[in-house]
Amino acid sequence: MADPISAQLANISQAVAKQGFEVQFNNLQNSLIKRFNNEVDKIEGSTAVKHKIDALQKESAKLASSLPVLEQYRVNNQNNYSQLDKILSDLTDLRDIIDNDNTVTADEVTEFTALRDKIAERVNNLYIFVHPDVNDGNVIPRFKDALADFEALTPVVGTLDGDNAELTDSLDAFINEATVAATVTSNTISTTLDLEGKVQKEFSNADTELLSLTLEESERRKQEIDDLKVDLGNTLRAISLSFEINSELATQLNSQLTAPVPEPGSVLNLFS
Repeated sequence: MADPISAQLANISQAVAKQGFEVQFNNLQNSLIKRFNNEVDKIEGSTAVKHKIDALQKESAKLASSLPVLEQYRVNNQNNYSQLDKILSDLTDLRDIIDNDNTVTADEVTEFTALRDKIAERVNNLYIFVHPDVNDGNVIPRFKDALADFEALTPVVGTLDGDNAELTDSLDAFINEATVAATVTSNTISTTLDLEGKVQKEFSNADTELLSLTLEESERRKQEIDDLKVDLGNTLRAISLSFEINSELATQLNSQLTAPVPEPGSVLNLFS
């Protein structure tokens, strides 16, 4: 016959054990969740790929910011080239004023002086632009340095090859300076355009690599965190299942310690 006192003690022990487990399980659960959060922080703060992503982001930003500067530099040089083209055309006309024969007349002197001043104004209005990645040999400053001598060119009435011989030599020298300035400026425009294309390609490559790397890193981190979630869930379920099994075994053992109670009216009540 089962001992009632033993059964009661077993029930009390089981109840205390259940309460104790719930406390321990809660503490363990909090500890595991804290560890999980720490692992997530480590994954989020992983520097394995972060440094490369940061470097690509900086490179991409630098390339993107350099494009408008290059474009503006090219447009500015195109404006200068347009002025230089007009200057060269006017210089040809200026040379023709006194070059149609060997005699320089008063009307030609007046016409020459007026066109000379117009050309000088155009040269004076040329802008000087600088870019650290493009070397134009300071061609515009050098051309403008010759402006003072050009403005001093004034023909005199007389012969071209005698009275104005020095003037024609100086004019030809200035025309050469203008030709060099136009040629170099044209080359600068082409060089800048090529550089823009190169920067655009580098930006596209960096941006593509950054996007790919960012997506891969995001997927990797997500997978690691998902794996941690699965591990945490499995651990908590295993602990809970283990307690439930032990609790069920304890319940079955306790039932064997408890004396069976006959139903009312049963003949067994006569022996109780």
